[in-house]
Amino acid sequence: MIEVITFADIILRLPSEDNYKDYITNHLQSLKPKIRTEEILSISKPHKNEENWAIESNILAQFILNIPEREPGLRVQAYVDDIIPFLKRHIPKCNEVLSTKVVQLKRSLEDER
Repeated sequence: MIEVITFADIILRLPSEDNYKDYITNHLQSLKPKIRTEEILSISKPHKNEENWAIESNILAQFILNIPEREPGLRVQAYVDDIIPFLKRHIPKCNEVLSTKVVQLKRSLEDER
């Protein structure tokens, strides 16, 4: 398992503008075990996407990702390109990942859990 600590700026679709902060917080906290939300740094006020009329919000958060290894022994740097697709695949209602900043990338041992 590859453990990645990263900051990510994402766009999340919302069902409505009501209680959007609570919805986003609950949504991001429910992503375990593949993604653990460490800290939500900012949540923008909801806005309408002009292309598809979806209600969206920009979120900046720190995540810990648990990416399964493709090949045992592959260098951890080989997984850097997997971070954005992993976030898009495992965060429901994620329209876009605008940017990421990797803080730490390491191979986690099964005994650590």
